[in-house]
Amino acid sequence: MASDVLKLTAQIVISHASMSELTSPELVEEIKEVYNVLASLEGEGVVPETMAPQQGEEAGVVKKPSIPLKDIVTYKHVVCLECGKKMRTLKAHIRKAHHLMPKEYFKRFDLDPKKYPLVCREYSEQRSAMAKNRRFGERGTHHKATS
Repeated sequence: MASDVLKLTAQIVISHASMSELTSPELVEEIKEVYNVLASLEGEGVVPETMAPQQGEEAGVVKKPSIPLKDIVTYKHVVCLECGKKMRTLKAHIRKAHHLMPKEYFKRFDLDPKKYPLVCREYSEQRSAMAKNRRFGERGTHHKATS
Protein backbone atom coordinates (compact mmCIF):
# COMPACT_ATOMS: atom_id res chain seq x y z
CA MET A 1 0.00 0.00 0.00
CA ALA A 2 2.92 2.37 0.57
CA SER A 3 3.52 2.50 -3.19
CA ASP A 4 -0.09 3.69 -3.74
CA VAL A 5 0.39 6.45 -1.18
CA LEU A 6 3.68 7.38 -2.85
CA LYS A 7 2.01 7.54 -6.29
CA LEU A 8 -0.80 9.73 -4.95
CA THR A 9 1.74 11.96 -3.21
CA ALA A 10 3.66 12.40 -6.44
CA GLN A 11 0.50 13.26 -8.39
CA ILE A 12 -0.64 15.83 -5.83
CA VAL A 13 2.76 17.50 -5.48
CA ILE A 14 3.32 17.59 -9.26
CA SER A 15 -0.07 19.21 -9.73
CA HIS A 16 0.57 21.82 -7.04
CA ALA A 17 4.15 22.50 -8.15
CA SER A 18 2.99 23.14 -11.72
CA MET A 19 0.79 25.98 -10.46
CA SER A 20 3.23 27.62 -8.05
CA GLU A 21 6.91 28.36 -7.72
CA LEU A 22 8.52 26.25 -5.00
CA THR A 23 12.12 26.26 -3.86
CA SER A 24 13.85 22.91 -3.39
CA PRO A 25 13.41 22.92 0.42
CA GLU A 26 9.73 23.89 0.03
CA LEU A 27 9.22 21.07 -2.46
CA VAL A 28 10.81 18.52 -0.13
CA GLU A 29 8.67 19.78 2.78
CA GLU A 30 5.53 19.59 0.64
CA ILE A 31 6.30 16.00 -0.34
CA LYS A 32 6.78 15.05 3.32
CA GLU A 33 3.57 16.77 4.43
CA VAL A 34 1.40 15.30 1.66
CA TYR A 35 2.83 11.82 2.18
CA ASN A 36 2.27 11.97 5.95
CA VAL A 37 -1.31 13.15 5.58
CA LEU A 38 -2.16 10.47 3.00
CA ALA A 39 -0.49 7.76 5.08
CA SER A 40 -2.37 8.84 8.21
CA LEU A 41 -5.68 8.93 6.33
CA GLU A 42 -5.09 5.44 5.01
CA GLY A 43 -4.34 4.06 8.47
CA GLU A 44 -6.61 6.02 10.80
CA GLY A 45 -9.11 7.81 8.60
CA VAL A 46 -8.68 11.19 10.34
CA VAL A 47 -6.61 14.25 9.54
CA PRO A 48 -3.90 14.96 12.13
CA GLU A 49 -4.66 17.99 14.32
CA THR A 50 -1.52 19.78 13.17
CA MET A 51 -2.82 19.82 9.59
CA ALA A 52 -6.31 21.10 10.34
CA PRO A 53 -6.63 24.86 9.66
CA GLN A 54 -7.19 26.95 12.74
CA GLN A 55 -9.45 29.98 13.09
CA GLY A 56 -7.75 33.18 11.99
CA GLU A 57 -4.52 31.40 11.10
CA GLU A 58 -4.59 32.56 7.48
CA ALA A 59 -5.09 36.26 8.26
CA GLY A 60 -1.46 37.10 9.06
CA VAL A 61 0.19 34.61 6.70
CA VAL A 62 1.82 35.90 3.52
CA LYS A 63 0.75 33.70 0.62
CA LYS A 64 3.00 32.94 -2.30
CA PRO A 65 1.42 33.87 -5.67
CA SER A 66 0.66 30.83 -7.84
CA ILE A 67 1.81 32.61 -11.02
CA PRO A 68 5.03 34.49 -11.78
CA LEU A 69 4.87 38.12 -10.62
CA LYS A 70 5.71 39.40 -14.10
CA ASP A 71 2.43 37.88 -15.40
CA ILE A 72 0.12 39.46 -12.82
CA VAL A 73 -0.38 42.79 -14.62
CA THR A 74 -0.56 42.93 -18.42
CA TYR A 75 -1.83 45.55 -20.84
CA LYS A 76 -5.27 43.90 -21.20
CA HIS A 77 -5.87 42.31 -17.77
CA VAL A 78 -4.86 41.90 -14.12
CA VAL A 79 -4.86 38.43 -12.52
CA CYS A 80 -6.53 37.89 -9.15
CA LEU A 81 -4.03 35.98 -7.02
CA GLU A 82 -6.79 34.50 -4.84
CA CYS A 83 -8.75 32.73 -7.61
CA GLY A 84 -6.74 33.21 -10.80
CA LYS A 85 -9.40 35.14 -12.73
CA LYS A 86 -8.26 37.64 -15.36
CA MET A 87 -10.05 40.99 -15.17
CA ARG A 88 -9.64 44.60 -16.19
CA THR A 89 -10.03 45.84 -12.62
CA LEU A 90 -9.78 43.91 -9.35
CA LYS A 91 -10.87 46.30 -6.60
CA ALA A 92 -14.57 45.40 -6.60
CA HIS A 93 -13.82 41.72 -7.28
CA ILE A 94 -11.50 41.22 -4.30
CA ARG A 95 -13.95 43.09 -2.07
CA LYS A 96 -17.03 41.11 -3.15
CA ALA A 97 -15.61 37.66 -3.90
CA HIS A 98 -12.83 37.44 -1.32
CA HIS A 99 -13.93 39.99 1.30
CA LEU A 100 -10.58 41.79 1.15
CA MET A 101 -9.73 45.45 1.03
CA PRO A 102 -6.93 46.40 -1.38
CA LYS A 103 -4.55 47.00 1.53
CA GLU A 104 -5.23 43.49 2.89
CA TYR A 105 -4.83 41.97 -0.59
CA PHE A 106 -1.42 43.60 -1.09
CA LYS A 107 -0.33 42.57 2.41
CA ARG A 108 -1.50 38.97 1.94
CA PHE A 109 0.72 38.52 -1.13
CA ASP A 110 3.47 40.92 -0.04
CA LEU A 111 3.00 43.11 -3.14
CA ASP A 112 3.97 46.73 -3.74
CA PRO A 113 0.84 48.65 -4.85
CA LYS A 114 2.96 50.87 -7.10
CA LYS A 115 4.38 47.90 -9.02
CA TYR A 116 1.19 45.80 -9.08
CA PRO A 117 -1.89 47.98 -9.68
CA LEU A 118 -5.43 46.63 -9.42
CA VAL A 119 -6.30 48.03 -12.87
CA CYS A 120 -4.84 47.01 -16.25
CA ARG A 121 -3.04 49.66 -18.32
CA GLU A 122 -5.58 49.59 -21.16
CA TYR A 123 -8.47 50.43 -18.82
CA SER A 124 -6.39 53.06 -17.02
CA GLU A 125 -5.49 54.73 -20.32
CA GLN A 126 -9.15 54.70 -21.44
CA ARG A 127 -10.30 56.34 -18.22
CA SER A 128 -7.51 58.91 -18.41
CA ALA A 129 -8.39 59.81 -22.03
CA MET A 130 -12.06 60.13 -21.09
CA ALA A 131 -11.24 62.47 -18.21
CA LYS A 132 -9.00 64.59 -20.43
CA ASN A 133 -11.68 64.80 -23.14
CA ARG A 134 -14.14 66.06 -20.55
CA ARG A 135 -11.46 68.46 -19.27
CA PHE A 136 -11.61 67.10 -15.72
CA GLY A 137 -8.91 68.51 -13.48
CA GLU A 138 -8.30 71.67 -15.51
CA ARG A 139 -8.43 74.98 -13.69
CA GLY A 140 -11.46 77.14 -14.36
CA THR A 141 -13.56 74.33 -15.77
CA HIS A 142 -15.98 73.82 -12.93
CA HIS A 143 -19.00 72.10 -14.31
CA LYS A 144 -22.24 73.40 -12.92
CA ALA A 145 -25.20 71.12 -12.63
CA THR A 146 -28.00 72.04 -14.97
CA SER A 147 -31.45 72.22 -13.47
